[in-house]
Amino acid sequence: MLSTPTLHPFFSHFPPALFLAGLAMLGLARRRSDSRWVQAACLNFSLGLLMSILAVLTGMFAADLAQWPIVEVEGHQGYSFAAVIFYIFCTVYVYTQPFKVAALFFYGLALLSIGATAWSGYQLVFH
Repeated sequence: MLSTPTLHPFFSHFPPALFLAGLAMLGLARRRSDSRWVQAACLNFSLGLLMSILAVLTGMFAADLAQWPIVEVEGHQGYSFAAVIFYIFCTVYVYTQPFKVAALFFYGLALLSIGATAWSGYQLVFH
C-alpha cells in the first residue's frame, strides 16, 4: 500500500536532479547561444518545482516525531521550505531573464539550500 512515508522518498529525489540538469542546460544554452536549451531548462525547473512541492507536502505528513528528534525534523523542514522558496525564484528567473546576476545569485542560494535539505534528510534517515 502506498502511503505518504513511502511517497516522500520518491518525490524528494527529483528536485535536486532536475535542478542540476536545468543548470547544466543553462550552461549549454549560454555556451552555444541556443535558446532551445533554455526551453529545456525551463521544463526541468518547472518539473523540479512541482516535485519539490510534492516532496514538502508528503514530508509534512510523513514526519513521525516519535521516531526522530523534533529539532532535526524541524531543521530539515526549514531547509526544505527555503529550498522551495528559492526554487520558485529560480523558476521565475529561468523563464524571464535566465542569465541575469540576480538569477545567478538565486541559483546559488537554491543549490546551497537543496544541498542542506539533502544532507539533513540523509542525517534523519541514516543516523
